[in-house]
Amino acid sequence: MSSPDKFPPEFWSYLRTHPDDEVAAIVRVQALSPEVEQAADAAGARIQRRLKLVPSLAVQASGRALMDLAAHPQVMRIEPDQDVRAL
Repeated sequence: MSSPDKFPPEFWSYLRTHPDDEVAAIVRVQALSPEVEQAADAAGARIQRRLKLVPSLAVQASGRALMDLAAHPQVMRIEPDQDVRAL
């Protein structure tokens, strides 16, 4: 299991207490690559989108899968995928 430093504290707490719940998340990586996509797939995450501006994968996965994926050395941060609105 990964350390909590790759997650916002509230998200980490939720994943730890609900490891089997499916959530939408953004997985920020050092670079988009087949290796990272294979790691996401192996962890059980379903890739929804590839984000190129800030190298990231939008995924749907269980909390357990996200915690496993966070152990990959190219994964920098995992955050909940939420709506963003301009002010």
